[in-house]
Amino acid sequence: VFWLLLQIYPRDLRLLLSQLYVCVVFFSLHLSVFRFKFVFLFSPHTDSFRWVKDGKEFRRELFESGTLTAEVKEELRSYQGSYRCYVANELGTAVSDLAHLITEPIPTLAKEKRQKTRSFEEGESAVLYCNPPKSSVTPKIHWMDIQLRHIPLNERVTTSLDGNLYFANLIVNDSREDYTCNAHYISASVILPKERISISVTPSNSVVKNRRPQLQKPAGSHSSYLVLRGQTLTLECIPKGLPTPEVQWERMDSPLSPARVRMLKYKRWLQIESVSEADDGEYTCTAQNSQGSVKHHYSVTVEAAPYWTRRPEDHLYAPGETVRLDCQAEGIPTPNITWSINGTDSDSRRHVSSGTLILTDVQYSDTAVYQCEATNKHGNILVNTRVHVVGEHHLIQCPSAICMCSLHAGESLGTLSLQCEYGFPNFPAVDLLVFIVWDLNGCRYSEYTDGSLKITDVQMEDSGIYSCEISTKLDSVSATGSITPGSPYSLGLSEKKDRSVTLSWMPGAENNSPVSEYVIERKEEQNPEKGRWEEYRRVPQDIRHLEIHLQPYNTYHFRVRAVNGIGMSEPSPPSDSYSTPAAKPDMNPENVTTVSTDSNSMVITWQELEQRQFNGPGFKYKIYWRQASGSSPHWKESSASNPPFIVNGTGTFIPFEIKVQAVNELGVGPEPDAEIGYSGEDLPLEAPSEVAVTELNKTTVLVRWSPVSMESVRGHLLGYKKGPRTHSRRSLPMQEPAADRNRVIVVHGNKVEMVVSDLQFYSNYTLTVAPFNSKGEGPHSKAYHFSTPEGAPGPVSFLTFESPSETEMTLRWGAPNKPNGVLTGYLLQYYEPVPGISSEQLMESINLPLDTEFTLKGLNPQIQYHFMLRALTAAGDGEPIEIEGATLLDGEPPSAINIEAGQTSVNVSWVPGERQRNFAFSFRYLKKRGESLINFDLLFLNPGGLKHKLHELPSSFATQGWFIGLISAMVLLLLVLLILCYIKKSKGGKYSVKENEEDQVNGAHTKKDGEFGEYNDNEKCSTNQQSVCESKSSSNDSLADYGDSVDIQFNEDGSFIGQYSGRRDPNGHATHGSSGATSPINPNILNQNNAILLPL
Repeated sequence: VFWLLLQIYPRDLRLLLSQLYVCVVFFSLHLSVFRFKFVFLFSPHTDSFRWVKDGKEFRRELFESGTLTAEVKEELRSYQGSYRCYVANELGTAVSDLAHLITEPIPTLAKEKRQKTRSFEEGESAVLYCNPPKSSVTPKIHWMDIQLRHIPLNERVTTSLDGNLYFANLIVNDSREDYTCNAHYISASVILPKERISISVTPSNSVVKNRRPQLQKPAGSHSSYLVLRGQTLTLECIPKGLPTPEVQWERMDSPLSPARVRMLKYKRWLQIESVSEADDGEYTCTAQNSQGSVKHHYSVTVEAAPYWTRRPEDHLYAPGETVRLDCQAEGIPTPNITWSINGTDSDSRRHVSSGTLILTDVQYSDTAVYQCEATNKHGNILVNTRVHVVGEHHLIQCPSAICMCSLHAGESLGTLSLQCEYGFPNFPAVDLLVFIVWDLNGCRYSEYTDGSLKITDVQMEDSGIYSCEISTKLDSVSATGSITPGSPYSLGLSEKKDRSVTLSWMPGAENNSPVSEYVIERKEEQNPEKGRWEEYRRVPQDIRHLEIHLQPYNTYHFRVRAVNGIGMSEPSPPSDSYSTPAAKPDMNPENVTTVSTDSNSMVITWQELEQRQFNGPGFKYKIYWRQASGSSPHWKESSASNPPFIVNGTGTFIPFEIKVQAVNELGVGPEPDAEIGYSGEDLPLEAPSEVAVTELNKTTVLVRWSPVSMESVRGHLLGYKKGPRTHSRRSLPMQEPAADRNRVIVVHGNKVEMVVSDLQFYSNYTLTVAPFNSKGEGPHSKAYHFSTPEGAPGPVSFLTFESPSETEMTLRWGAPNKPNGVLTGYLLQYYEPVPGISSEQLMESINLPLDTEFTLKGLNPQIQYHFMLRALTAAGDGEPIEIEGATLLDGEPPSAINIEAGQTSVNVSWVPGERQRNFAFSFRYLKKRGESLINFDLLFLNPGGLKHKLHELPSSFATQGWFIGLISAMVLLLLVLLILCYIKKSKGGKYSVKENEEDQVNGAHTKKDGEFGEYNDNEKCSTNQQSVCESKSSSNDSLADYGDSVDIQFNEDGSFIGQYSGRRDPNGHATHGSSGATSPINPNILNQNNAILLPL
């Protein structure tokens, strides 16, 4: 969309606006056409431009610029039409696409009569028609009320593409007198408000209120749509009915793609952007509610304006060759393809077949620009193709030394790679032998076969002018290059006005890397000694001048940088400074409000303007205030250089109208809008009354109170604060933390009731309510007392067990942290888990008193039991706590065994494993000096520590190795002698039968079947065996007699100190006064460190 021109300057725009006309240009060619880039670079002759309007020459031929500007004196309507631009030089004529220019006056509203109020019954549907003034540009419709607030839209109330407002069903609240349709013409910057529409909706007395769905738009059951490829398709489905119908969309031949389809206006619109041929088909809209459904079918036909599938390419030809230019386009309907030469029809010597142009036996005179144009009913497209037949002109053309060479920095910081790129400015590259020679002013280099140059180990002396010479058998050219573009130059300021100036510049060298954009920088100087350069705007590379809007009372400097794909150029030399004259302020400060803290004053504050918005000297703020509802209608005023501003003696929380206006020496800013502010607040004076509590359940109550009067709040009422404070636990000690005993609940706003939950069972509460504002809390209401009933207790605080024996288990527990009432006892349940049988069938239950310990007896040591314990109150059973255990559970072996050796002792420590009863630890060590082995047992009741001292046995011959060996040898010798005696007797010696029988009787007592006879200690020895008996008796004096000759000490807690010493007599009594062996179930409490100290 443009204003009147194919390219227009701002001054022309203002002129057209003053004549109240708007121009719209519909075009399909690229924007660069308007700046006529269809020129042959480095042409030896000046290009000429001419315009054709509606097929006829328009105005005179242009040479310096192709810009067509409207004459001020001519009627704008005369410019409406279709335009085409022709650019010519000696190598041919290029042609632009068609540009369509439409002119029309700014839309206006005809005088309308005030419509009468339309009456409806609740549940009926309605349509409010907008009918905006017609224009070539569709306006944007806004339905608003008289206060310019948008009418809320939803599934029941929606708008259509034609701008009408549709009601699926009316409700009483839809009654209003200010439905206004506002048509916004964006191009003309005009908003046209239509006459207000008034409707009245009365309640329905009908027995049947629901209505079947019907479609308000589109009408009928079927509609057809034609859309062009690339356009946006919007299908409407606006139903009516009660309840409000729901809308569903479907595609008949395939499912809808979420990536292609958007649902808008609460599913009343189905929209497809950038339509393609695949979107052609049948669509269905279904509107349904509880009373039925209705459908509408849409037939969508997709056609296409012409678009290229194959473009002809520029080529260089030798005389006598045959030229084939392929041009193919698609569209619906199929486009017609035509050829022209230099903008005119081709001659008979040139043949066209299926869009392909064939030129035979070409000569230099065939050098031209050939146009291929594709046309159907939806539009046309055109492409220019250059054909050059080699004649007396050079193949390589270059107007200066910076033509086609570019330098590229390599990845390494110490390496520079240079590439000399060559080509033909007007034609594609030809298959000719090309030579490239580098001139580096004596720099180190290595040349590659592709003509690139690589410089390694770059030094400061490598800087200089790098150039390359490109030559063929026909001609040659030399060029230099640079990495970044050259700086723009010749900055000029024109059309200097109070609020704007036009900046123009000339582009620097591109260095074969096309400039993509220009960066305009400016520096603002309120004080000439200050200010910094800031980026103002970026513009495309084809713009060479720009209107810049300025602030009054400021001094500006401008400069321009060029940007390409490699980087940004150095800035241009700064422009001349330009100072704008002072002016009245354009705007007033925003966010005017009060932040009063003192009860007898008002603090007015606002958001300050920036210094550049002062627009002149002597800037300040003028503050106005008056009571919003009072006897004085006059404004009081004062001035200040910055916020805040304090007004004293205002009274407490008095509403004021306030406004702040910007002022300087030249005048005041626009009239500001008044805001409502308040003087400082004070604490509320009144307490709420009629506080009442209603029990909802045992721990939740509903609190109600009567609100305080707004006058007594003396500020903005922020809400109420409630304090349900726990007074006591009804004959129980207070156990909850202080935060729970003194709860504060904040209720925001004007609420007069609140549900309070999470109260404690069996507690007395005191409740007060107080209002509060930003200053603080007001007085509290009279205390209201209430109590909560008993509840089921919480779980016991802990549950552990010990096993004093293999058939007993002692359970210990702590009272619940939350008894929630008076405890009446405990319920212990236990069972043996059996797979396949529910626990209820095996459960054993025992009611216990208020003790915290109980011993179960007669338990099976091979069974692991499941225990559950609950606390009891009159309100019910509490939550159970569960554990599993057995009387005999194998303990885990000790871990982390550590041995620390001293000079005279060894300290052995370990960590015992988990266990639930006493276990013995067997400790063994070997003293190599005497080769004696000492073995003893340590007994534990609970996991804990042990320190054990071992004292060395008295040095006795019975414990010496030589003595033990001697006794062993004597026993072995005695056994050999007995065997020999037996053999001797069995060889038939002469002895009496009586002695033989006695021997057989005696042998029956001393041997078993199949064994040799052995002597029993209990048998009497014969005279001949007396020594053997004595020896055997003496052998009973073993290490076992001294096995308890060990000092055992349980340290740290002093719970047990004992000694094992002396020698046992045959009856098991010690020869010294010895304490008995420790019972395996002796409940001694051990230390926290497991250690054995071995004195050496």
